[in-house]
Amino acid sequence: MAISKGLETLKFNDALVGTVNKPIPTKDLVLRLQQLQNELSSLDQDKVDLKSLDKIKDSLINKKLVKHSNSGVQAYCACCLADVLRFYAPDAPYNASQLSDLFGLFYSQFKQLNNQDGPYYHQQTYLLTRLAETRSVVLITDLPNSEALVEQIFDIFYNLASSGTFNSRLEPLACEILSEVIAESSTIPTKTLKLILNKFLANTMVLKKGSTSIPGFKFTLEICNSNADRMSRLLTQLFSETIYEATRGKENEDYDEDKSDINKLLEQLKKLHTLAIELWKYVPEMLSSVMGLIDNELDAEEEKIRITATETIGKMLAIPNSRLNFASAHNDTYMNWLKKPLDKSPHVRSFWVKSAIQVISKKPSIASELSGGLVKTLVDSDERTRLTTVRELSNINPSVFISKVANKTIMNTLGQLVREKHSEIRSSCLQLLGNIYDSNFDLLYKGDPTLDQLVGWIPDDVLKLVYINDKTVNAQVDYTLFELILPFEEDHYKRVTRLLTVVDHLSEKGRSSFYAIVKRQQQLSKAVNQLLTLAEMKQTEEVSSKFEKLINWLVASFPETVDCRAALRQLVKLNNKRYFKLIRVCADMKSDYKTVSSSTKELFNKVSELKNIKIEDEQSVSPHDMLFTVKLLVYRSSVIFYNQNNIGHILKATKDSSNQNNKIAQDILENISTVVPEVLSANISTLVQALLHGEDIGVKDMKAIYQFGKKFPDLLNPGDDEEYIESLKKIAMNGSPSEAKYAVRLLGQVPRSVTREVVVSEIMDEIWPLDLAKANLNTSLATISELFLTDYNVLEDKTKELSSVLASQILLMNQTVGKEDEEDANGWIADNELQNNKDCHSKLLAIQIFVNWLIAVEEAENAAKVAEPVFKLLKSIIGNGGEIVSVKSETYPTPKQYQSRLRLEAGTKLLKLSRYPKYNFLIEQEMVNRLILLIQDENENVRAQFMAKLKKSLTLGLISDRFYPLVFFIAHEPNASLREDTKTWVRSMFKRKLKTNKNELLFEKSFVRMLNILSHHQEFLELLESSKQDSNYIPVLNFALTYISLALDLISNANNISLLYYLASRMKQYRDRQTPELSPNMYLVSDLTQFTIKSLCKHKSWSLATWPGKLTLPSDLYQSIGDSEQLHELSVKSFIPESETKALTDLVRDRIKHLSGSSPQAAAVAVERKRQLEEEEKPKSKKPLIKAEPQRRSSIQRATVNYKEDEDEEYVQ
Repeated sequence: MAISKGLETLKFNDALVGTVNKPIPTKDLVLRLQQLQNELSSLDQDKVDLKSLDKIKDSLINKKLVKHSNSGVQAYCACCLADVLRFYAPDAPYNASQLSDLFGLFYSQFKQLNNQDGPYYHQQTYLLTRLAETRSVVLITDLPNSEALVEQIFDIFYNLASSGTFNSRLEPLACEILSEVIAESSTIPTKTLKLILNKFLANTMVLKKGSTSIPGFKFTLEICNSNADRMSRLLTQLFSETIYEATRGKENEDYDEDKSDINKLLEQLKKLHTLAIELWKYVPEMLSSVMGLIDNELDAEEEKIRITATETIGKMLAIPNSRLNFASAHNDTYMNWLKKPLDKSPHVRSFWVKSAIQVISKKPSIASELSGGLVKTLVDSDERTRLTTVRELSNINPSVFISKVANKTIMNTLGQLVREKHSEIRSSCLQLLGNIYDSNFDLLYKGDPTLDQLVGWIPDDVLKLVYINDKTVNAQVDYTLFELILPFEEDHYKRVTRLLTVVDHLSEKGRSSFYAIVKRQQQLSKAVNQLLTLAEMKQTEEVSSKFEKLINWLVASFPETVDCRAALRQLVKLNNKRYFKLIRVCADMKSDYKTVSSSTKELFNKVSELKNIKIEDEQSVSPHDMLFTVKLLVYRSSVIFYNQNNIGHILKATKDSSNQNNKIAQDILENISTVVPEVLSANISTLVQALLHGEDIGVKDMKAIYQFGKKFPDLLNPGDDEEYIESLKKIAMNGSPSEAKYAVRLLGQVPRSVTREVVVSEIMDEIWPLDLAKANLNTSLATISELFLTDYNVLEDKTKELSSVLASQILLMNQTVGKEDEEDANGWIADNELQNNKDCHSKLLAIQIFVNWLIAVEEAENAAKVAEPVFKLLKSIIGNGGEIVSVKSETYPTPKQYQSRLRLEAGTKLLKLSRYPKYNFLIEQEMVNRLILLIQDENENVRAQFMAKLKKSLTLGLISDRFYPLVFFIAHEPNASLREDTKTWVRSMFKRKLKTNKNELLFEKSFVRMLNILSHHQEFLELLESSKQDSNYIPVLNFALTYISLALDLISNANNISLLYYLASRMKQYRDRQTPELSPNMYLVSDLTQFTIKSLCKHKSWSLATWPGKLTLPSDLYQSIGDSEQLHELSVKSFIPESETKALTDLVRDRIKHLSGSSPQAAAVAVERKRQLEEEEKPKSKKPLIKAEPQRRSSIQRATVNYKEDEDEEYVQ
């Protein structure tokens, strides 16, 4: 090789292009080109004398070589041309036409790179390497046909990648070449751009199918990473054009063809958004400009565009390990996306929820930023959005939900949604909360107050839903309770511990619901057994009739959303002995837990398959309906919670004072002894033996023995067992008051015998005469109280002296003196605190003794005479607020906490005595009226406990219907929970009575009784007197209206409103029997009630027709007026001053609007107006009032009553 001026010159001098006279054989040509290629490849690019290349550069581009038919010639020629371009770079020694031919040759060689076994594969890889090193490929971007050449090169390499035989080691070289083309091209063909970007879309599809890669994806990834800015501009242009077409098409959407085009454009837009998501995953820098367009889409007019943008951003946020932090890189877009829970479209809001949950599932770290939006969608005005939110929250891992999502607001909102009217929302919410509780139970109540606060309330709120008294709700509660809160658990210790823990953390209301669910089992188990027995009998007309009645009774409590009646009929018609046996086993009190568990599992699995429940040639219910019905039937009738296998562990907990569940175990045992004492049969002997051996078994255990013996006297009959009786005697004399109570009761279950009589006498000899200084005085009083019921004969000759001691030395005298300036109105002594307040306990026991005395002599001739001073005592205690110690006494006053307990005790004992016909007759209306003082007591405990006792007594039908009107006097109750519970109870009882007897008028008659009682209310009388002096009747009318409107809100409907109006108007045909001089007050209430009913009918568009029947008003309250002239005079006279008509109209209208659920502001105005009127200065001189019961005016604080809350709820006892 010659050296000239320091440059290397080409040595090769052979001809490459033959002529006619001197043709070059192909074989020789290949050898010459090979020789030339070897020499050119060895030359240094910067040290070549270009003049020495003039001959060969022109020869190589000759079409005889470039388009030669021999592949070897083409391969070596291409390699030589690549080196020529290398030497002349960055310019090319050829014109545009020649370069087009040159790259055509190159492309033909590239196409063969997929054949690694080809004879010229080495030359083709050399060509690829040289072009990548010298970047000579960029020359195509300046050619006239550059667009076609760009398309071709991309098609070639992407096809090579798709061939599956392209050497992966060459991929980086191909990527470099393609990246250079993108970088240097002034325009990129749309086809090429889509080819590049579509690999991202194809990659999405491949990943969905479970594959790991897609041909050409590496090319795309490298191109985009190397040219992020350039590709970003191209992508932005593509987005802009599509969005413009989509929004422009929206303006012309009236035409069908345009609508079709719009849909196509929207589909194209969705693909672009999918592309953007993939780009964010792999090349987030490319979206720098596009994100502004997506941000604009969030606010686009077209709903579908907003949905697409919302989903896209959500999916981007959900991508883990992205190179960029979305919230930081695109903060404006992120903040705009966070506002989508407030979008005008519920569909957009729902899609935001789905996106947000995906983000939380993939990136829990930013969950707290999204929780605010989730709270908004949980309370969204659109039920679909609320449902979507609850369902999507269920998809979050419970541990992630609690640690990252849950906060007080979200959990409170979910707690409200379980009361949602929309069944699917309620059901989904219960499922969600149940899963959360189940997943976190092992961590609860172990020192993490935050977790306890977030999750611990769930069982209580679920169980309180029972009070709504809705069939569908009750079914949902059952499923949640049996499957998530207290699911089947084979481990005895874990199961019982969970049962005790759950019940221990229930409120009084929640615990009552739980006990009601357990109590239901006994009744339903009998019904289920009866159903199966009837199914196995020969089907006579009588059997079929009984069967239908029983089916109807069972499904009456099942939800109507599922065809439970058809499912039960089909189950019975299947006559599958195995199914029947499994159901019987579950409902059998004697079945052990493991048997019940395995039986339910087998039964549920079988009935969930169509093949197992289908009857030939008959239409079948769906497996869903069958499984739902069978599950509900089995859950409600099976002995699961109080299974006999649980009893031993519960008893163990009751005996271990160090066990944290000791107290609740005692409570549950007490409930078991009351509800299902038969399950105690295997364990009761253990308790009896403990009692025999003098062990301290506790009050709850003694009660369990007593309840068991009460129901199964033959199974618990120690007879003359002296050791047993002796143990009871010791407890009756020396135990605690509660223990003494049950010791005497257990003695009462022992058959009468000489031994028993002797023991009872010994007990009396020990405690009589009473020694008031004895430390265990209250034990003696408790024993005496129970002996009145079991062995009255030993006390009969002592009653005179006993009553004197109780009255003068216990009730009318204080061992503990209170303070006259004591102001704690809500101070309270709970039952478990009485042992530390012995004086108070003595007084309560004294009242109990008097009441038990009356019960003992109820059938005696002198019962009324004996009862007279007792009733006087009870009435005095209530009327004087619990204070009956004389102000002149040295022991005055009685502590206020004692007074509260005493007046509650007097009220509840009055209710108890009213259960007995003879004593009920002695209770005058004046005494019933006085009980309002307890309903409106200043102490919340008194109000709550008395109302609970009243409702329970009325629900069970233990007391007279004349006590029903008292519940309406809850109207001013400041405790919203107590007020709403009572309202719910009234609605429930009202519906229940109508369901039992459609002609039942109990509440309508109670309404007219309530109106009479209202006219005697002391506060009403005082306000009325003030109104007369001030000539301003609004305060008294407003006061009365509170009760009238509450009652109408609870019991009025389109069917009975005419009757209620009739009864109110009939009041003016009677005079007040108790206090005739108060009749005008009664007429004022009558007029106000009629006025209110008319306004209510007008507001609700009810027809107020004349009541067709004739009813007389209660004769104990109303005395008929026989004077026709007086009747006429009363009928035309209005007792509401005409001057008050306008103000009254406004007042009633506001109250009616409030009742019907319109703006609460109107009611607030009315309440404020009432306050202002009542605060006005009143004249100092007043006329003496006519004293009417009740005389002790309650100091209860008035509260704004919201008549709207929970208006559709009911209460179940």
